[in-house]
This record gives sequence, C-alpha cells and structure tokens, in this order.
Amino acid sequence: MVDDELAAFVLQRHQTEKLSIRQISAYCGLCRKTISRIIRDEGKDPSRYAVDTLVKPYWRLIESWYAEYPKLKAVQVFERLKGLGFAGCCSTVERATRKLRTKKTVMFHERVLLPAEEAQVDWMVLTLPWGTVYGFVYILAWSRLLVLRFYPRMTFEFFLDGHLEAFQECMGVAHAHRYDNLKSVVISRKPVLRLNAQFVDFSRHYSFAIHPCTPYRPNEKGRVERVIRDIRSFLYTQHPKDLADLNRMVDQWQRVRNNTPHSMTGRSPSDASFDEPLKKLPAIGYPAKRIVVACVSKTGFVEVETNRYSVPSRYSGRSVTVAVYPSIIEVIVNSHPVASHRRSFAKKQTIEHPTHRTDLLLLTPAYKEKRIYLLMIRMNADIAQFIREADRDGHDTLKTAHTLFRLLIQFGKPCLLSAVREAMGQNALRPDVVAAILAKPASSPACPVTPHNGSLLAISYEERSLADYDPAF
Repeated sequence: MVDDELAAFVLQRHQTEKLSIRQISAYCGLCRKTISRIIRDEGKDPSRYAVDTLVKPYWRLIESWYAEYPKLKAVQVFERLKGLGFAGCCSTVERATRKLRTKKTVMFHERVLLPAEEAQVDWMVLTLPWGTVYGFVYILAWSRLLVLRFYPRMTFEFFLDGHLEAFQECMGVAHAHRYDNLKSVVISRKPVLRLNAQFVDFSRHYSFAIHPCTPYRPNEKGRVERVIRDIRSFLYTQHPKDLADLNRMVDQWQRVRNNTPHSMTGRSPSDASFDEPLKKLPAIGYPAKRIVVACVSKTGFVEVETNRYSVPSRYSGRSVTVAVYPSIIEVIVNSHPVASHRRSFAKKQTIEHPTHRTDLLLLTPAYKEKRIYLLMIRMNADIAQFIREADRDGHDTLKTAHTLFRLLIQFGKPCLLSAVREAMGQNALRPDVVAAILAKPASSPACPVTPHNGSLLAISYEERSLADYDPAF
C-alpha cells in the first residue's frame, strides 16, 4: 500500500528532478507499474472513486464489524456488503477501509506468575525429509522447566501421553495449564466456550484448571512460544535419522537448557523447579487413550486411520468401541477387550491375527489349510521366513503353517514367536522343533534363601492372651 508521503517523494523526483520511471524504481525500490500509477493519478479528482457516495450508508456497520473483528480483510467486508445490496466494487471498499485496516500498536501488561501457578502447553509441527512429526512442548511458567517430546501424530492419545511424561519429569502438576484453542481442549468458543469432555475428566483426575488463551492475545502464552522458536533454531542444523534419533537429540538439548541459568530468574530451571509447590501425582494413573466408535465389517475388520485391524469373525457386523493408545489398538465389546494389535502408523495397512478366523475356518473346511497358510505368513515376517525355509528343506508349507497355527492357539503369539526365532537361531527349521521348544518343562524354582545361623529358623514364642493388652481401669 502506497502512502501519501511516498507518493509525494515519487512525484518530486519525477516532476522536479526529471528522473525517469526506471531511475525512480531503482532509487526507492518500487516496481515501475506502481510508480506509473502514482504519476498517472496525480491531479485526478478523488471523488471519481465515489467512495463517499457508495460506502457512506454502510460506514457505521463497517466500523462495528472492525470493532468485533480487528483483522477483517477488505474482501471479507465486500462479501458482506454484497449481501446488503452494495453496488460498488472490491477496490472501492479497500480504499474506504484502509484506515481501519492500518496495523495498530499492540500493548500488553506483563504477566507476573507465582511458583507452580501455571504451566503452558502447545504443539509444534516439524517437517523433515523422512516425514512430519509433532512436538509436545510443556513448560512451567515460573521456573521455565521444559519437557519436550516428539510424536508421529498430534491426536488426543499423544496429547495425554505428553502430559503424563511431563508430570513424571516435573514430579508434580501445576495448579493451572494454559492452552491455545486446539481441538483436544476447546471444542468451540461460540456461542459459549465448550471444552473437550474427556480432557476435562483428565484435568479433574490430576486436579488442575484449564485456561484457554484469549484470541489475538499472544502474550498469554509467550513463554512456550519463545521455547518453540528456540527449538526450531536448534533443529535447523540437525539431521535426525528417525523419530527415536530426533527425541534423543532434543532430550540432550533439553537437559542442557534446564541446567543453564535463565536470564530472567538468574537460576537454572532445574534448580528453580524445586521451589515450586506442585501438586502431588495421584496414586492411580490415567490411561492415554482415545475412544473411537466403529463397526466391524462382514469380513471381520475395523478401520482406524485408514488401517484395518482384525476382530474375531463372530463379531462381524457389530458396533464396537476402539481404544486407541499410543502404541496399541484395542477393540472392546460390552466392556471386554476382544482384540489387541500393535498400532501401525503407515497408511492403508491390513493387520490380521490368525486366531480371529478360527470360527470362520470351521465353516469352510475345504479352504482351511490354504487360508491358515495365508494368515500365518501375513502375521509376522519371522514366521513367514520360517515357513519358506522349511519348504526348501522338503517340508510341506501348508502342514508347517497348520502346525504353527495350532501352537499359536495353544501357547499364544509371544511364546510362538520366541520359539520360532530360537529354532531359526539353531538352524533347525522344522515345526516339531518349535513344538519341542514350547513343550520344555518350566525351570525348577530357585533354592530358598536361608540365614547363616540356622537356629534362627527354630525360634518359638509363647502366645499371650488378648486380656494382657486391655487398658487398666
């Protein structure tokens, strides 16, 4: 936007010093089209824009809009006026509202906080060559003690997990927590403030108050915003290989920062945090999970974040509750878990447990062995390699898969995987070896610990009557 002072400068160089448009452009940095427009519009009557005629009937209404929404754009005002019968164009509204859209000086009172009064929380998004990750940033506002951890998602279960990690690191909970207006905390602000019900339950469990930030008030959460800027500066020259490597880097940086004296307090955050009277953690923890209602497909799968997870076939077509944890997915029917899977962060994956198809295989005996083979090789890469290697040694793949399937039902997945890996380590790629490993008797219990003086075990005592303990009257 060209102001009057700059326009006068351009006209003086053009009319008095006789400079060309190209010379003026090189001198003041404006493009030649802008300079040409300033020279062309010189001496023209501003009334030709008909600003007063067209906008004046709506002026008080426009001022009320800007009083409610200070950052309203001219095109947004134009769209509103069109619905009220405005006959002008967008440029007319832009010129008329120029003064209302002028950036005003922003002033804030300094926030003085007491020890343990408040913690500030926010997310940061980091894009790396191998993917996008999300940093959970938690800082105690008085001592500036920082807790930082990156996650593959910024969904509700990771939001809770970040809080739990921060509570353990700080060894307590601040009396209030200040948040931006993210959906994990604030569902809506109009017509009334509505908070996330599950997060309210989480805050009650740990006895802290929720303070959402006021819109357009960046000073309310300035401490955590400043930390995010410093984190970005640190990571600008770093090249982490994966999420684990990234968390290792920021953990080292966090330790150094927490043990460095702060310019405002003169003390390191780690030392100052001991003077904060934080609330004690409750004896019973809170699960970091997100609840999703889903329907089991006719083929026995539930879909979560584009991935399909298997459910026992007898629950096909039913509505179920899916508890999404940071590392696992749990399917619940009538308050009882019926399936559990390791969570996948890839897209459009199918995770299937072979035992979930036991009922279905009884109905299709002709398809049984081939289906068991497909289920077993898809369950785990080590089992698939074991079956293929056994086939090279002359063992029937279908029979091998069926034997492993029966062992899976009997001993469970963790035991079967351990036995298969042990057999592969011994280069004994036969299903009977896996069965023999699983059938090993349990090790004998360790010998009880006895004192050096054996006579201590023969100590006897004489029982006393309860009347001896009654008070004398």
